[in-house]
Amino acid sequence: MQILTVEETQVVLKDTGLDQVQGTGLVRRESRDALFYGWHAHEHHQILFAKKGTTQVEGAESRHLLPAGHALWIPARTHHRTMIRNLDGLSLFLDPEDVAGDCRSVRAFPVSPMIQEMLFYALRWPKGTCDADPVAKSFFQTLILLLQEAIQNAGKQEFTLPKAAHPSLQRAMDAALRDPGRASLAQAMAEAGMSERSFRRYFDRETGMSWQHWITQARLFHAATLLAQGVSVTHVAAESGYASQSAFTKAFTRLLGHSPARFCSQSR
Repeated sequence: MQILTVEETQVVLKDTGLDQVQGTGLVRRESRDALFYGWHAHEHHQILFAKKGTTQVEGAESRHLLPAGHALWIPARTHHRTMIRNLDGLSLFLDPEDVAGDCRSVRAFPVSPMIQEMLFYALRWPKGTCDADPVAKSFFQTLILLLQEAIQNAGKQEFTLPKAAHPSLQRAMDAALRDPGRASLAQAMAEAGMSERSFRRYFDRETGMSWQHWITQARLFHAATLLAQGVSVTHVAAESGYASQSAFTKAFTRLLGHSPARFCSQSR
């Protein structure tokens, strides 16, 4: 995987014209190679769409999984970093002045076949709208309205892994993420230097979910990344901390909406 520093990421933003607002509908294909962008923000709203592959985006408050067939809404000026793995997708950048509403948080949402076709059709205008091209202007106005409707109708945030403001908790969470399949409550408590009662109380309060819910979701995030890389379902189940493949399949399907086998076929 190519890992870009913050400085190298800024160079990419400048080279692609994303260091300043230049209109609505700027669109670019994302790299199919494994690539990790450093912390950055841009003046545009971003729609990051994954037709295939798996991507993760980390913000200040949470990590977000982007499975195939979904898109992420990343509001303008949101600091984030992005890990792309074998992504067949694109990014659409929108001028905040052209987008009504006030969705200020990163959100994942499913993309209908019609919107998917429109997103790829937008590659016809890589530099976005142009006052001299009424077709482009009308096209992007319609696309923005459809995207806003999809974001507003998106259900519960199932692809989000909250972070913590408490440094001891975040240290425990970071340690768990290094090997989520083998992470345990006892290890997390020791890393945080807290009693079980204090750990559970602070964890629930800061993340809005229990430790068990959080680590289960972390394991499934890890599993999705491994599956997208072509690792076998049997091996992924074991690496994700599941005693049986059937238990893993049930949990994975509940979160992602597809079985591991189907997820693999959609991600490649």
